[in-house]
Amino acid sequence: MAENKDANQNCNHGNGVPCVTQENGHLSCDESVIKNGISSEDTITDAAPAATPPQSVQSNRVNSPTNVSRPHVNHRTGSPTNYTGSTAHTTSAREEASSPMGSQNSPPNHQHVVHVHVNPGETFSVRLGDQIQHIQGPATVRMVSNNGPPLPMPMQVPPGHMVQQIVDEYGILTHVILSPQPPVPGSPMTGGPNSATQYYHNPYGPHYTQHPQYPAHHHPHPHAVPPHMQSGGMPPPPPHVQTPPPHNCTNHTPVHSSGPSPPVNSTEDRTLRTRARVRKKLERRRTDGYPPRPPARRRCPGVNGEVQHGNHVSNMSPTENGPTEPDEDNSLILQYLSNMPPPRVTDIEARSALIQISPPDCDSSDLDASEFKYELLLSDKGRDAKYKPVYSGDATEITLKDLKPATEYFLRVCTVLNDDLKGNQTDAVSFRTAACEPDMPQPATLLAKTKTSLQLKWKAACENGSKISTYTLECDQGNGDGNFVEVYNGLQRQYRMTKLQAASRYTFRLAAINSVGKSPFSEPVTFYSSGTVPSQPDPPMLSEQFVFALTISWIKRPNDDEFLLQMEDEATGHGFMPVYNGPNLSYTIRNLRRNTEYKYRLSAKNDEGQSKWSDVVCYRTYPERPSTPCKPQIKGKIYAHSFKVTWDPPADNGGSEITKFVVELDDGHGYDTVYEGSEREHLFDHLVPGHTYRVRVACCSAGGRSEFSNCCEATTLPVSPGQCQAPKLQGKPKATSLHLRWSYPEYDGGAQVTSYAAQMISPDNTMREVYRGHDLDCIVAGLLPGRPYLFQVRAFNRAGGGPWSDPLEVVSGAGVPETPRSPQATCKSPHSAIISWEEPFNNGAAITEYRLEWQHKLDNNEFSQLYFGPCLTYDVKGLTPATLYSFRVQAINSAGPGPFSAPSPCVTPPSSPAPIITIKSQATATSIWVSWREPHNNGSEIISYNLDLGEKQLITIEPSCEYTIDNLIPETVYKIRIQAVNGIGVGAFSAPVKVVTRALPPSPPRLECVGVAPSSLKLKWGEGRNTDLLTYTLEMEKEDGSFQAVYTGPAHTHKVNKLTELTSYEFRIFASNDAGGGPYSDTYTFKTTIAPPPAMRAPKLCEITLTSCLVEWQSCRPMAGDVIVYLLQVQRLDSHDHEYKQLYRGPSVQFKLETLQPKTDYHVRVCAIRQCEDQNMGDIVGAFSPGVTFTTLSPEPVRLNSSKSVESKLLEPKQLTDQQWAAIIVVVFVIVAILIAFLTQHVIDYLRRTDT
Repeated sequence: MAENKDANQNCNHGNGVPCVTQENGHLSCDESVIKNGISSEDTITDAAPAATPPQSVQSNRVNSPTNVSRPHVNHRTGSPTNYTGSTAHTTSAREEASSPMGSQNSPPNHQHVVHVHVNPGETFSVRLGDQIQHIQGPATVRMVSNNGPPLPMPMQVPPGHMVQQIVDEYGILTHVILSPQPPVPGSPMTGGPNSATQYYHNPYGPHYTQHPQYPAHHHPHPHAVPPHMQSGGMPPPPPHVQTPPPHNCTNHTPVHSSGPSPPVNSTEDRTLRTRARVRKKLERRRTDGYPPRPPARRRCPGVNGEVQHGNHVSNMSPTENGPTEPDEDNSLILQYLSNMPPPRVTDIEARSALIQISPPDCDSSDLDASEFKYELLLSDKGRDAKYKPVYSGDATEITLKDLKPATEYFLRVCTVLNDDLKGNQTDAVSFRTAACEPDMPQPATLLAKTKTSLQLKWKAACENGSKISTYTLECDQGNGDGNFVEVYNGLQRQYRMTKLQAASRYTFRLAAINSVGKSPFSEPVTFYSSGTVPSQPDPPMLSEQFVFALTISWIKRPNDDEFLLQMEDEATGHGFMPVYNGPNLSYTIRNLRRNTEYKYRLSAKNDEGQSKWSDVVCYRTYPERPSTPCKPQIKGKIYAHSFKVTWDPPADNGGSEITKFVVELDDGHGYDTVYEGSEREHLFDHLVPGHTYRVRVACCSAGGRSEFSNCCEATTLPVSPGQCQAPKLQGKPKATSLHLRWSYPEYDGGAQVTSYAAQMISPDNTMREVYRGHDLDCIVAGLLPGRPYLFQVRAFNRAGGGPWSDPLEVVSGAGVPETPRSPQATCKSPHSAIISWEEPFNNGAAITEYRLEWQHKLDNNEFSQLYFGPCLTYDVKGLTPATLYSFRVQAINSAGPGPFSAPSPCVTPPSSPAPIITIKSQATATSIWVSWREPHNNGSEIISYNLDLGEKQLITIEPSCEYTIDNLIPETVYKIRIQAVNGIGVGAFSAPVKVVTRALPPSPPRLECVGVAPSSLKLKWGEGRNTDLLTYTLEMEKEDGSFQAVYTGPAHTHKVNKLTELTSYEFRIFASNDAGGGPYSDTYTFKTTIAPPPAMRAPKLCEITLTSCLVEWQSCRPMAGDVIVYLLQVQRLDSHDHEYKQLYRGPSVQFKLETLQPKTDYHVRVCAIRQCEDQNMGDIVGAFSPGVTFTTLSPEPVRLNSSKSVESKLLEPKQLTDQQWAAIIVVVFVIVAILIAFLTQHVIDYLRRTDT
């Protein structure tokens, strides 16, 4: 903005001096002070003409700063317009009448200022007498009145312009704004001083409630508008108010307006004020770091044209007063955010589209588009359906992916500012994705198959906007090399492929084609054509052998799909039973018996049928290793160098005989094998006397070696100790005594040395025992000074004394001091005392040291050294309270130590009890039993114990050394401490002992029967997992009503055998763990079934004729008094139905078949039927016997020279079938091919050798 410098003049008429000031057009909200744009003010005084009153002219120069930011506003341009006014001369009295509020409601300041604002491009003219001054916009003319407050007045303006008059809270005119007004459609433009509707403010009455409606001003004024606005014209005043004419004012020059003016609180003015507040608010947010915005409140529309004066709000409700400032701020921001153009959709493909977003139009506001975020909402259900958000961020170009082909989508966008202000959504924009090739179809499925054809079908694929024109089916022709060839192309969704090979593998894949392209091929799927029934397989093989299981394997041939494995257990008598049916090539049969032989046979199957059974093979399980033998026992007496042991065989040999026993001996350096054999006793000799040996036994069988038994300990008898070495002199010999020391004998005889004996041989060869005890030294007294003595020593154990050692010769020395007096003991505390003594007579040599000894055990007469030194006193510490101690002292000089003084007793005073050393505990689930050894009471009897369990309060216990703590929590760790209490006080706590309570005994499981047989019941309990290592005990009720345990162990099943048929048995069970045994379960009753008759052997045939045959079979023994009858069935092999026909039922064991066809093959079998006495049970049919085939005789005459009878016809071979012939031809062809290949290879090798 260019800097404008214009001179403004102040004109005085009478008492009033109008002051005109030009400014930059920016107005502060304060109505009385101009804060922006005035840089300096100069006063200019000119001479006025004689015809006019004296005038005072003041010129103010104003600089418009260039750094003030103003919004871009379109203003009407054209030539300057002259605004002309005339000066009116009035008297002082009329001026006061025209302003009744001048003495009551005027502000304290007597100088009143009116600001006239001129827009850019306009010219404001002021007449001062005969002079006219023109002021170019933008400018603010400052008019000063010193004679009274100005009031709103009618003003004349040129056509196409409008004037706004602003008053303060006292009704005094403060601002006049001149601006161009756009024409209003349908409103006539009138001119002249009286053409506009005039409005006047009534200072005494309420605000007007009826105002004309004005259109919104489309060109907002660049200046900020104060909140109190009054229109340029006033409506006619009420009848009781006299409106002064415009020419009665002498204080300032009136300016007349023409044309209607907008009301005071118009939408344009509120918009200007709100924009200013929004601008400041945004600047404050940027400065403060975007504090959280208060929630927007609902805008309340206000009454148009209301006039507010200062703080006067009487007769105005909140609704009439309009929205609050924060609501207006948020609503204006939301208005900007909602002014957003619809998004553009480009680069539309089948599964993606590019969305371009244009930010809202915020050129007229201070909003920063970089702070905007956009929410993108998408719908594929219709324009008015629910939209889902697909993107939220600040990007203006978004690529939508994973769209559906050939689908119409609707898109909306809204703008978000600071995550709490969100504009309205744009109108929905629709777009449609392009079509594409079909989706990958699902693999074809098999509808039917034969040996030479496969019929496939498939489901329709997704078209993706373009109809499928054809399907393409490809096949690998059974080669399996991954090379596919098209075999079908069409619209049908099924196809039959012919001319295939039997029992062959074919892989197919499928693709769909439309006008856009070809879909990916489906996942390959494999089908097999039909084949022939497998031939008889080889016998199954044994892969792995275990104690209770066998792993059986077999070989798969090209025509085999599944296998059926059967096992026969001769112990059960049920014949071959299936154990596996499936495609695997091996199977492990478990739960077998140890060291038992089982028979197996195998059959192969495919879609065409089942092959014949293979040859029967037998395999045996391993035997189990024996159980642990019993603990060996000592047989006879134990000697010093030998002893004999014996043992019993184990209770369970593992299913095989015991072959040998292994005996091991431990002499303290580990076990060594000393015997292997079948005998059950062994003599150990060449042993060390008095040594402890350990013996254990294990047994061996075909199943392996058992665990070793518990060890048996034996200690050989000891012998007398060996000879000790000669004793040695300890120190120098003294005049009357000497000190001897010896060592432990080299051999103690197998027993601990209990004592030693020392003897002295005097010079006169008399012997005297001078020592007997367990120490390795002694002091010999009573010697004569300077005499030779011999000393010997020997050891004793519980077997007796050993030989004397070699003698030691010693000569006694000089004299020793006399015996001192008894020392005096003075107790300072229960744990310390001071011992003092007097110096004895030294016998001619100075006493150099003293030896103080004490005795603190009542049952021990020996003293131990306490102090050795030259002092005559000693402070003893660490004494036990209330204990008798004895002290004695000995003097030592150069000749040696003198005799000890008499013992001096001393009793320490009592004290608090000593701490408890060890605590024993036994825990249950809810209690802990603790016991301890009574500590030393230190001279005062223990009256109670305090037990600390980690809780706040101690447990006081009577003077007993055991206690049971109840009401504890299972599986909880407790720290236990105990202290003793006596009459002196409490002792120290013992070391804490951690004790863990056990878990509660487990509850019993539910018992159920999973297998019922005539002589056994298989019971099951639990869930099959034993993670808690529980032990289950199953009990069965005996005949006398008591229960007997039939199983104890961790398993969850048990089979009870040797039961009686049709008998009810009662069972119960309980579980146990480390915490003990749990409660018994309820009693369960299970009943065995009735036993069917046993399987019969194959019947015998005799007396075979042309039309008859006699069939005989063995009878079955009666079962529980029930009647046994037999059922005979016959099958004719050459018939088409292959059905058995019943020909006989009765108790007889033979029957003659008649009316048979000559030279015909028949198959007969027989079974037993048990007729129960209980009619409700009905007849129980047993298993049929193996069938027997026979052929009736031919009508041709029989040769007499035949070597065999009719029975030989049964052994005649049958004619081979076509399938058998085909198998033989294939085998022969394979053998010939192998031979030809073998010979060809040899020929080729021979030719190569000849060439080299």
